[in-house]
Order: sequence, then C-alpha cells, then structure tokens
Amino acid sequence: MTLHDIKYMQASRRESNKLREQLRKQRNTHDPDDMHVWAKQHVWVKVLQVLGAIAMSIGLFIFMDYALWSIRVVLSL
Repeated sequence: MTLHDIKYMQASRRESNKLREQLRKQRNTHDPDDMHVWAKQHVWVKVLQVLGAIAMSIGLFIFMDYALWSIRVVLSL
C-alpha cells in the first residue's frame, strides 16, 4: 500500500463522515443539534408513571397490611 493509497482512504473517510453528519442534520429537522432530546415527554409516558405510582402504592399498602398482621400473629403466641 502506497502513501497515495493511504491518503486517498483517509480523504474518503473524511468525506463519508461529512456526508453522514449532513444527512443526520437533514433528517433531524426538529432538533438538529440534539439539544431537546429528553426535554419533552410524551403523554403516554406520564400516564404510565401515574399508573405505576398507583400500583406501587396499592402493593405497598397490601404488603404492609400482611406484614402487620403477621407481626400481630407472632406476638400473640
């Protein structure tokens, strides 16, 4: 491999990187610099978070109810 071949490969790699970056910015028209990727959450994410919090609180309540019941049973022996 000659020096000319190496320089040609490096130049083509730079060109492909430039092309890749241009395509990324073209396709990502709403946020070309990726500044607001995590800023906005969708409505369904909020709904799932609320449902998860409700389910977790119900589960914790049931667990604590049985835990207190078992403690009372053990202490009454």
